[in-house]
Amino acid sequence: MAIVTSSGDLGFSELVFSDLGRYRPGERGWLRVVLRGLSNPGLFACVVLRAQQVGFRKGKVKRAFLWRSVGMYLFSADFVPGMDIGPGFYLPHPSGTVIGNGLRMGANVTFGGAVTAGVKQPDVQSEEDGYPVVGDGAIILANAVLVGPVEIGNYAQVGANSVVLSDVADFACVFGVPARKVAERRGIIPGSLEVLAEPPPKAPKTPKTEAQPEA
Repeated sequence: MAIVTSSGDLGFSELVFSDLGRYRPGERGWLRVVLRGLSNPGLFACVVLRAQQVGFRKGKVKRAFLWRSVGMYLFSADFVPGMDIGPGFYLPHPSGTVIGNGLRMGANVTFGGAVTAGVKQPDVQSEEDGYPVVGDGAIILANAVLVGPVEIGNYAQVGANSVVLSDVADFACVFGVPARKVAERRGIIPGSLEVLAEPPPKAPKTPKTEAQPEA
């Protein structure tokens, strides 16, 4: 089961600064957010996402939905209030991104452009259909679609234009429609050369025994 680091009790500034750290590790402060955001609009999109996320958590639902509209007007990105996005979210290309209100996402997740994560059937109650869960360190590339109660494992990677209809194991790289495993990757966060985790070693193949001829 994937480890999903929640946003917990982190405040608005702490969450925004954690996102800033994905662009420039170690940087903090609102001045750095403004300067980085001028050349990285995805960081400004994360500011809008965090504002509605924290507002919804505090029970300010109308304000959260107002921030949702701001995100749609400014970035053509739909962040539906109610989801839980862990610290260190990296969203370099926010345009076209759709995040459903029941999504749970861990720490240091990367989304490419125009990712959709929501329910599988729009004509079914969301509590009956379910939402995706994205583990820590996962990478979801451009135009990927995650639908229904699928689980994306820790440090897994979903290829561009893939449609995920079933769970993805830790460290797995999946691609296609529907997405299937094609490889494995190491637990490296984009922008960092540090290896945080390694996939488990594969079990050795047992040699085939040849059938003995009958006497």
